[in-house]
Amino acid sequence: MTTKHAFYRLMIGITLIATPATPLDKDDLLSKYRDKFVIVMNEGLSTGFCPSNQGQVPTRFSHKIVINIHAVNDVETSNPYGCNVEAARKGEVLKVFNVGFHSGSLVLLVRTASPHSITRGIGAFAHQDLEQGATALWIKAGTSGKSFDEADTLAGHWFKAFDTVTDAAAFGNTSTGVFVNQVKGGMSFSDVERALGVPQTRVDLGEKVLYKYKDMTIEFHDGKVTDVH
Repeated sequence: MTTKHAFYRLMIGITLIATPATPLDKDDLLSKYRDKFVIVMNEGLSTGFCPSNQGQVPTRFSHKIVINIHAVNDVETSNPYGCNVEAARKGEVLKVFNVGFHSGSLVLLVRTASPHSITRGIGAFAHQDLEQGATALWIKAGTSGKSFDEADTLAGHWFKAFDTVTDAAAFGNTSTGVFVNQVKGGMSFSDVERALGVPQTRVDLGEKVLYKYKDMTIEFHDGKVTDVH
């Protein structure tokens, strides 16, 4: 290599190092999450199951819990509508049904892609409903409230976005993105398969049968669920 060529390669390398990354703009940030499905990447968030949403997919802005995410270790949850609150499990699939940027925060309105079993009623009137939860997530855009890059980084700690529920579910706890708290003791083989789909592997051990899903094994005795691990 000639001295001249070596000089040009050095200058190109210096130019590439010195060129700053293009800051993320608001439209790019919103497009990243608009109409997407997201996987919950870390524990610490919740979802709300509000009485006004029973039996229907939540679409109204008011029917949800509100989570303000100021930093990775600074998360505030409020429940102004008296919703049932459950943890948003790591690996759970959520659908983003609205997105915006307000008051220095990226705002994601999300619902659970799969329904949860929620107890309604008291005493003799208690019953289980399958419902989808709704949450408004306010993700702070840095201390200035104007940094789309910082909002993107903070959102990325909690979520990974996908175009389809199928793509997102591939990263979930099961092949369909459904979660262990939807499997209860006493369920039959068909009950579990309706909730989770056919297992990746079935192991028959006489009276005991194991259904193996991604990151989860369900144990049956005499055809009924006895353990999930």
